[in-house]
Amino acid sequence: MKSFFPMARREGATLVFLIACAAFAFIPAWRDLEIGGMAVFGWLIAALMLISPTVTLVAFLRRRGDSR
Repeated sequence: MKSFFPMARREGATLVFLIACAAFAFIPAWRDLEIGGMAVFGWLIAALMLISPTVTLVAFLRRRGDSR
């Protein structure tokens, strides 16, 4: 018996993309640089909070479109 459901290639690519974005955001150098009075780290995390659900939703919606 398998413990996990199979993951579509598109969803796997989405997961890798989001992990890479998160790893990029947590680079220590971004904590010292500032844009508009806020650290680049904060901007990257805010962007990740917007990008993550959007990219995931698009991947899931495209999966449903393929199955019809």
